[in-house]
Amino acid sequence: MGLLDSMFGGGTSLTLSLDTPQASAGGVVGGKITLVGGKKPLKLTELTVKLLYVCVTSRDDSPMPNIDTRVLLTQTVAAGEDLPPGAQKQFAFRFTLPHGTETTAHNVSYKVLASADIPSVKDPGADAELRVVDADEDQHRLLPLEEVFNRFPGLRSSNEGELVDALRDLFLACYSEGGQFMEIEPYLADVMRRGTVEVRRGALEAWANLVDNRVTPQHLQTLYAVANTPGLDQATFDQVIIAACKFAEEGAFHLVQQLAQHSDPHVRREVASNLRFNAAEKFAGKRELVIQLAQDQDPTVRTAAVGTFSCFRDDQQIMYGVANQIDRDPSPAVQAAGISTLALAHHHGMGDLTFAVYEKHLANPAVEVRKEIASSINWLPKREVQRIFGLVQRLLSDPEEDVRSAMAFQFFNLSELPQLLPLAQHTIQNDPSPSVRREAMGGVASMMKPEQAAAFYGQVLASDQSEDTMWAVLNGLRHHREHPQGKKLLLQLASSPYEHLANAAREELTNR
Repeated sequence: MGLLDSMFGGGTSLTLSLDTPQASAGGVVGGKITLVGGKKPLKLTELTVKLLYVCVTSRDDSPMPNIDTRVLLTQTVAAGEDLPPGAQKQFAFRFTLPHGTETTAHNVSYKVLASADIPSVKDPGADAELRVVDADEDQHRLLPLEEVFNRFPGLRSSNEGELVDALRDLFLACYSEGGQFMEIEPYLADVMRRGTVEVRRGALEAWANLVDNRVTPQHLQTLYAVANTPGLDQATFDQVIIAACKFAEEGAFHLVQQLAQHSDPHVRREVASNLRFNAAEKFAGKRELVIQLAQDQDPTVRTAAVGTFSCFRDDQQIMYGVANQIDRDPSPAVQAAGISTLALAHHHGMGDLTFAVYEKHLANPAVEVRKEIASSINWLPKREVQRIFGLVQRLLSDPEEDVRSAMAFQFFNLSELPQLLPLAQHTIQNDPSPSVRREAMGGVASMMKPEQAAAFYGQVLASDQSEDTMWAVLNGLRHHREHPQGKKLLLQLASSPYEHLANAAREELTNR
């Protein structure tokens, strides 16, 4: 403490911190001030925050530069408060950087100044540098609350439908712009407490997307309060589960663990599913929790958990565990989930495991499992064309039409394997099911060159003008719509008597 502080009974201090060190014109600058009382009771007359602008320019007529110093804005943060001895008080502040504010440069700088007017002592103060950047360079840009409301005017509507729609729009916008809308967070938290059922649910969904990856202890408290709300409907509670999984690596994992032990299998299933779709790929404790859920007594929970094992495709122990679970689990749905999870294991050196499981389960009695193998064929490594050929051949010979149809549909995604073309052609000519033949007909073009596909479809249309056949041809021509012969056939389909088909063909011709 300096001599002046001692003479005037000081001991007070003030510190200032900014939420982010940079901002852009029209954006919000936020921060915190901590004020510590002195040795005796004092009175805070006023606590202010100012934005100081300094511009230094050289002068031709003088060696001394011209220094332009201006206070761009002043904000009163608090006033008329008692300050007991040694008390520590925190104050938050937020102000909007005026539009037209110059960006920081070699000769332009900004400071945020905080000072407390306290009679009988030296007024404590502090400052922090603020860097002003262009809006498109401001990674932490915060829009003022009024601008957020202007962007989503329905948020102020008294009409439930309009408000719910606006909350949904905000939810979607938060995927890419959430950081800019954080000023709306307190409003959403309030709506989550007082709105109708539909409104509260929409607010919770938007709020969770807004604060995801920006979670603070206060946000966790808000989530726990909603989770413990008596009589919460199932759909809203599902949003609680989603939010908890989103925040799992940011402090909500304990809540996720509690939900994973819930007596209702629906809740446990939602946890298992959202650990895949609404949580970080990996974080401490996730692996063990998913293993626990994969052993759940309820098959729907196990199915979701085995699907979530796709987050651990680089984990040999997990992938071999999935293969074993396919063998021993009595639920076809769980087995099918395992088939899907193994589809990309070859990216981590476990291709032989995947092929061995698929080849073995071609004889699985569950249609659901064999269909999933067919649906996963397009993910397998193309270099293993011989093994893929064998799988496809077996699937196209399956006694169940649904399995053959699922495999025929996948020809659309197998353009990199023209070696399978004879199998597709054989299916078109010989399968007993018209549906399977049409699926193969629509997908075969992916493995053909444009001229070959056009010649083939031209022959088809010459002998069969049915609507189902024309749809199959249209699906195939999507692969070659840029080719002159493909365009010619699309023009033919565009003049067909079937309205929806004709419109679809025209869209293919115009949407390039």
